[in-house]
Amino acid sequence: MKLRSSVYGWKSVWMEFAEEHGGSFDDGQKLFVMRVPVVGKPWCITFHMHQKGVGGAVSDSSAAFLPFKAKGSFSFDLHNRSLVGDASKIFGAQDIEIGEPEFDHEYIVKGSDEPIVKKIFAGARIQELIKLQPHIKLFIQDEPKELAEHGSVPPGIHVLAFKEKAAINSYERLTLVHDLMLATLEEMLVADLASPQDPNFDI
Repeated sequence: MKLRSSVYGWKSVWMEFAEEHGGSFDDGQKLFVMRVPVVGKPWCITFHMHQKGVGGAVSDSSAAFLPFKAKGSFSFDLHNRSLVGDASKIFGAQDIEIGEPEFDHEYIVKGSDEPIVKKIFAGARIQELIKLQPHIKLFIQDEPKELAEHGSVPPGIHVLAFKEKAAINSYERLTLVHDLMLATLEEMLVADLASPQDPNFDI
């Protein structure tokens, strides 16, 4: 019987997703972790869930992390356009326009290399996956302070991260986040920003 509904509880959904993708699910007291290996690739996507009330959290929150071996110091940050996002532009944060009016209207994109950022997010498939997210914060963790949340990260390893201030409690949503992470890293491979080699680091 397929439990692909939060009616049965999000843990059941995550456990099924992990099972069908050859991964694992750890039911912790403060942090719930699901690790899903990428078929045919030397990568693993780790999903985290913090429940409301745990550690003082005021709401459920979710995240996904994909460590990779970086080629250089490229970084970006993409999130829904909001009052906070618009205000940051006033203080010098650059909003990179991808060139698709509807997309540029809905999202703030910042990055260390404007032409490459445009190439990564110009494709119809990756834009579709982004638009299917009700809320999104997709970015690269490459600074020591950011990477510190994962413990001791080896030199040259960066992390593609997705964070959501809500529960990802459906099989379909997990699939969309999973596919978005892979599509983004594949674009980075094409742009020669990431190595196809095993990062030898799992979160």
